[in-house]
Parts: sequence; structure tokens; C-alpha cells
Amino acid sequence: MRNQTSSSRAYQLPATGDLATLVDEALEDTCASDTRLAKVTCVVIAAAVRDILTGHEPDGAFDAVRLELIEGMDHELFPSGRYWTAAGEPRTFTEAVGEVEAGNAVHDLSERTMYLNDRTRDVWYDLCTELEDRDGRPAYALDLVQAAALAHDEPEPSPGVQPLSEMVDAMVCANDRDRYPAKVDPVDQRDGFVKPWFDLDTVRRIAENTQADAERYRHGSIDTVHVLDGTVDGTAHAVVVVVSWMYLGSERREQATEILQPNAVGRYAVGGHDWCWYALDDDLKPQIPFTP
Repeated sequence: MRNQTSSSRAYQLPATGDLATLVDEALEDTCASDTRLAKVTCVVIAAAVRDILTGHEPDGAFDAVRLELIEGMDHELFPSGRYWTAAGEPRTFTEAVGEVEAGNAVHDLSERTMYLNDRTRDVWYDLCTELEDRDGRPAYALDLVQAAALAHDEPEPSPGVQPLSEMVDAMVCANDRDRYPAKVDPVDQRDGFVKPWFDLDTVRRIAENTQADAERYRHGSIDTVHVLDGTVDGTAHAVVVVVSWMYLGSERREQATEILQPNAVGRYAVGGHDWCWYALDDDLKPQIPFTP
């Protein structure tokens, strides 16, 4: 059999100039994104430790200056629940807030610290002091004072550029698993996390998923959403209720339930900023902060 020469090109390349330069630019963009994610994550961790020790009172006094983090098998960092005061005294969340609250705190905090990994090591490693290994795994003490200071290291907006204030469509997530469509105001962000507004059908999905998670992982670690349907004078109504079960046994028990009010177009801000919702990009990767 005789080999034949093709009469046309197998494929066309776009006229983009130096393709190697495009690769370099893409890598630079990725590194910049990782750096931004690490900085925001460090600030969020510092804020979370403050909230744990003050009972979510931003103006409350607390004494943590370093936080112990353990490196996992995949090189992601996780909190042990141990911290140090300014006087160098080691303490634990359990000693400070009790066993149940501490367990919930470590669980929630680990969802943030996991973004401190090999890809973001250039940022977080400089904020850490190496400790003796814990159970054969590398351990570090994150300087919370330096981590919090990263909040003041954000670039100023370019002159003449006005921030967006209109709602835009975005896919959001709060647990690295469940994703929901929402409307988001790009200006309304806290430490890079957004405050999504959901339609009622999506709220029903969130309610179903949170209740299933509570059954699976215990109610003390999950806020559950409930949609109560009823009819008054022939008009159907839906009431959206959020239950923070972990508050029931604490001084915040009066804040354990919240009735959500819809906005003018019937959307609900489930979780608000407290759930640390983050927007996802087109590849369904976290986009912190959110830029439409």
C-alpha cells in the first residue's frame, strides 16, 4: 500500500504571534490568582479565629496571635485547634469555647485552611514558623497578626474605574460540593466572599441538601434551611427559616432561628456573608474575590 501525501493542512493555528509568550502570560495569571487566593485565605483565617474566640463579636477581646496548622497528605494545611497567646502560652479552642463549639470551629476553619497548599506556599510559608512534626506530619504556627495585615495590602482601584453595583448571575458554593445559581452584587463582598440571592426553587434545593447533611453529620455542625408552605385567605405563602443548631446550647440560643425576608424580586440571601459563599469561574473553580 502506498502512503499518500495530504493535499491540505491537518489543522490551522490561530495567528497569535508567539505562542510561548501566551503560555508564559497564562502562567503569570495563574500565579497571580494563587497569590491573591492565599492572601485572602490568610485574612479569612485570622478573622475566623477571632470569631471563634469572641463568639462572632468583631469588637470583642481575644488573645490568639499564632495558630497551629498541620500539613496533610495532599500538602493542604488543617487546623489542630491549638493556638498561642501573645504571652506565648499554648491553648486550645476546646479550653476557650468548649468541646462542641471547638469541634464545629475546627471543621469550619479547615474548609478555609485547605487553600493553603503547595500552590500557595510562596505566600503562607513566609507567615509561618516550623514546629516539631505532629504524628509524622509537618506542623506550622501561622502568625495571625501578619495574616490579618494582608487585608491592608490590596491594590487600589484604577483611577476613573467605578465599581459595579448591579446584580449579576453567578454560580456559588459554600462547601466545595453543592453549587447553586444566584444573583450577586459584585460590590457586596467580604474578604472576597459574596452574598448570593437565590430564587425560591433554589432555596428549596438548599433546604433539602442542608437537612440531608444534618442527618449525615449531626445537627450541631450544620445550619439547616426550611421552607414552610401555607395558604392564607386563598393566597399561597412560603416562609424560609434558617436554624443554627449549634447556638441552641449556648448564650446565642435566641439567635438560633432566623426568618428570611425576600427582596423586591422574591430572592432570599440564604447564609449571607456568614456562610462564606464564594463564586465559581467558568471552570467551576473558586473565584475569590469575585470579578464578573
